[in-house]
Order: sequence, then C-alpha cells, then structure tokens
Amino acid sequence: MSLDSLSELEKLRAMMGVLFDHNPDGVCISDAAGNMLTNPVGAAMLPALPQVDSAINPSAWSQTFGLFMADRKTPHPTESLPLVRALHGETVRDYELFCKSQTMPQGIWLSVTASPLPNGSAVAVFRDISQRKRLEDDLAQRNIELGRQTDENRELIERLRLAIDELSTPVLELWEDVLALPIVGVVDTVRSTRMMDKALSEVVNRRCRFVIIDITGVDVIDTSTADRFMKLARAIELLGAECVISGVQPAVAQTLTDLGVSFRGLVTQRNLKRALDFCMARRQQETRRASA
Repeated sequence: MSLDSLSELEKLRAMMGVLFDHNPDGVCISDAAGNMLTNPVGAAMLPALPQVDSAINPSAWSQTFGLFMADRKTPHPTESLPLVRALHGETVRDYELFCKSQTMPQGIWLSVTASPLPNGSAVAVFRDISQRKRLEDDLAQRNIELGRQTDENRELIERLRLAIDELSTPVLELWEDVLALPIVGVVDTVRSTRMMDKALSEVVNRRCRFVIIDITGVDVIDTSTADRFMKLARAIELLGAECVISGVQPAVAQTLTDLGVSFRGLVTQRNLKRALDFCMARRQQETRRASA
C-alpha cells in the first residue's frame, strides 16, 4: 500500500473518530484497491474483517467474508455488494444480505448502508438484524398458518351452512305418495328459493301425489312470506301434486286477516295429523274411482 493511500485512510479515521471507533454499528472504510479499516464493533461482528489496515481485493469479498444472497445459499455477486457500489459513487441504504463462515456457521443477517467518500474511498455501516429477521420469519409462518386455518374455518362454515340449510328445510315422506315440508322460523327470499328447489325436486324424484306444507313453527308472517308460500304451493300443483297447508297459528291467522291475505284456493288443515288424514282420504277416494 502506498504512503499516500495510508495517509488518506488515517486522515479519514481521524475525522470520523467518534463515529468510527465508538459507533454501536460496524463501520468499514475501504478504497478501490480493497485497503480496509474496520472499527472494533465491525471486527467483532465479522471476525474475517481486518480491524487494522489490510488489503483484500473486492472480487474476493463475498468468499472471504461469507456473503450470500437472501436465499442464504447463493454467493453474493461482487458488483452488487453495497460497499462495491459505494466505491463506484452510489449510495446504498438498508441493503440486507446474509453472512456465514466457518467462524459463524449459524450465520447472521446484516443491514448495510454504504456511501462514497472523497478520493475514491467508501464507507459501509452495518448492523446485525438477525433477531428482526427471525421475528419476521416467525410472523410470516404464523400468517401462513393463520391463512390455512382461515381457509379451513371457511370450509367448515360452508359445510355447516349446507347442513343447517338441509335441516332447516327437510322434506319428509309421511306415507306413500305423501310428503311433508315442516317450516320453522323466518322464511326470507334466499331460504324460500332453496326450499322451493328442494321441494320441487323431491316431488319429481319421488313422484308423490300430496305435499303438506306445515307452518306450525312459523310465528310471524307477512304479505311477502304468505306470497312465497302461495308460489310454492302453485309450483307444486303445476307438477301434478296437491298441496295442503297445515298448522296455521291463531296469531298468524289474525295477521293474515288484518293484511287481507288468504290462502284462497288451497286446502288448509288445523295440524299435520289432520292434513295427513285429508291426504289419505283423498287417496282412498281416487283409488275407489280408479277401480270403479
């Protein structure tokens, strides 16, 4: 190393005294030939870095110091190292790379900021961010697990919804050719659509003759709900089955009367038993007429 180069480095070190010697981060100053000075923190962090003046060709920095890309396996290209870029006049901030060597087999993550200095030199300030990276990796893994659990919960909710839909609109075969559709709770547009699809499908598949719509479990009814029941009953009749409404509660009957709504044209029975008796009687009548 020439005396001039050594003098320049010593001047820089004197000018940056506190920053260089007492900085809590590692500090490394280098010229274009790779003559380096490193502060005590930097030398302790990366034992391969020379604390006193020493020349290491920049092309050998990745191999000498064990510098790798983010995958922790690919040796870091020399031309994109922060200090090399700073030697070419570029300022680099918070550049992350992985460092691993025989003296540090577990490796550490570094965040490097590098800037050019006068006379073709450059300075790099680096800190160990391994703990932060571990926390980030843990957080990323937890997010993956949370995403997987969210997907599983979404699938479970969908299965439960389908099960609830199945239970909320059961179609029961009470007798040969007689189906019952017991309804409990509020019948909104979505539920009425599912209920109609299921009921009509069962009428066709089982080739039934009667369908009893039992609304014993319906405590509140309005014009739109009554209209949905009427449409369901008409659709069932279009398929050749006879529809019977059973279980109209007194409060519901009063509400329908106040609203001016009626099930005119439909057979209504007091309860499910009476409705089944009606269907059986009609079935016997049809059998007698057919045999006469």
